[in-house]
Amino acid sequence: MVRFVLGIIGMVGFGVAAIICTILFLVIPFAAADRVFLSLLIPFAAAFVVSAFFMNAGAKRRGAIARLGRYSALFDMRRTVLNIEDITAQTGISPKQVRQDMRHALEWRLHFDLYMDHGEKAIMRGRETYRQYLECERLRKEKETEEAARQSRLSDPETATLEAFRVEGYAILDKIRAANVVLPGEEISSKLSKLERTTKRIFDHIEKHPGKIPETRRLMNYHLPTTLKLVERYCQYDIMEYQPENVVKAKAEIENALETVDVAFGNFLESLFHEDTLDITTDAEVLKQMLEQEGLTGKPFEFIADQEKGEKT
Repeated sequence: MVRFVLGIIGMVGFGVAAIICTILFLVIPFAAADRVFLSLLIPFAAAFVVSAFFMNAGAKRRGAIARLGRYSALFDMRRTVLNIEDITAQTGISPKQVRQDMRHALEWRLHFDLYMDHGEKAIMRGRETYRQYLECERLRKEKETEEAARQSRLSDPETATLEAFRVEGYAILDKIRAANVVLPGEEISSKLSKLERTTKRIFDHIEKHPGKIPETRRLMNYHLPTTLKLVERYCQYDIMEYQPENVVKAKAEIENALETVDVAFGNFLESLFHEDTLDITTDAEVLKQMLEQEGLTGKPFEFIADQEKGEKT
């Protein structure tokens, strides 16, 4: 408003002064007077142009503020996000003008508590709504980055097998974890949590030792999918309002089966470590025998850990 008012006052004052100087310049025939009036006319005309610029800038801001007020009035407690097309339909203001007003609001720091998304397709009201949008954008970009990396690993012959194992395995594990979240029973939840931990340990070991993927063929092709099928069937039974005796019995059998599955998965995990432990045990035994044969021990070879002194013999 200040720019607008000062611009009008300047335009009127300097415009009148410029007109008077022009008239005097044309009417008075003295060369000396002409030079005086001409020297005054140029700065008055320049000041008039500057005043016109201020008035135009003020008018633009006034118009933008008025339109921003109309945009803000469209929101309520239930609607905190509106598409620009919806705003255009309700106000008759073109999408181009709406986007320009929002850019001006940011540039001029007009505090209408309105924000525009990065794609300039929607307007949201409230800092919390905008914070949630930014968080969603961050997660979306992270997901896109992860997906691009996953596709790259799948296209690389050296990492494709491990990546396919990871994708397939964690897809099943995520579904079991989601079922665990929605199931209210403590006993079934405890069994599923234990199963999740055991399965996650298997996956972690395979990621460190991709050469053992062939050993997981039955686990991935049958055991895990069948376990997921049992868990999903249990979820279907659990949400039934009326549960006949055979359903209750089926749920109990599934719970017992999950406990057996966890034991079996634990044994499978131990079998994955068997070759490693066998190799290290063999190396330790060979080292012991060599040291004894060379007479360097004087007694059966062993490690003695002294935790208090931090010494080894």
